Amino acid sequence: MRVTLIGSGNMATYLGKQFMQNGHTIAQVFSRQLLHASQLAQLLQAEPINSFGLIHQEADLYIVAVKDAAIADIANAISLPQKLVLHTSGAVSKNILNTISNCYGVYWPLKMIRKNTEISTDLTAVMDGNNTDALQQIKQIFTPFSAMLITADDAMRAKMHLLASFTANFSNHLYKLAADFCAAEQIPFNSFYPIIQETAIAIQTKEPSLLQAGAAFRADASTIHQHLELLQNHPSMQELYKAISNSILSTYHHSKTNTECRL
Repeated sequence: MRVTLIGSGNMATYLGKQFMQNGHTIAQVFSRQLLHASQLAQLLQAEPINSFGLIHQEADLYIVAVKDAAIADIANAISLPQKLVLHTSGAVSKNILNTISNCYGVYWPLKMIRKNTEISTDLTAVMDGNNTDALQQIKQIFTPFSAMLITADDAMRAKMHLLASFTANFSNHLYKLAADFCAAEQIPFNSFYPIIQETAIAIQTKEPSLLQAGAAFRADASTIHQHLELLQNHPSMQELYKAISNSILSTYHHSKTNTECRL
């Protein structure tokens, strides 16, 4: 199969390498910056282009792997009748591609992807198509790439994109704040790796509510206020601690009054 990548960033790089690894040909790599297109095209043995007019019509699959805000500009600039065209966003409707082709859809990996992310088939991805034929083609193409392929329409995919923020992006930000605190207080952050790993493994087989622990879960006001005092020099962390502790208190001690549950 011949694939054209429209984009040269993290997702385009990852998918390009994945297609090559599975024996497919990357025909062209498009980027508005020819240098960026050339760098990825050299890696993928493809033709670099920086003009929409140079996109060939001979590829079997066209993947729009650009920032969400740029997808509409791409959709208004190219026409690929009868060709399968996909974007890779979790938050953008598939129908943004309806001016490009009558066969279009979405392939969105549920994974934090960087250019150097290792290619793996242990991957969950979300797909959608504008009709049965498009959906069947997407499933056939990407099944070898994914351990699990989930079909989700625009509304469901938007909710899953939101939840990815909670389960991955927000939790990673909390790790970042914890690492900063460790550096400031001369505490080895790697001492927390085992408990991080233990929690991540445990929630795969148990309900998160069964694993909750900590001062807010116990409604231990004394410890909570001790923690808040330790965060006096870290006001943004202190506010987050309050907000999350209040959420835990209201979840597990909802029978108490709002005043008793609020910090």
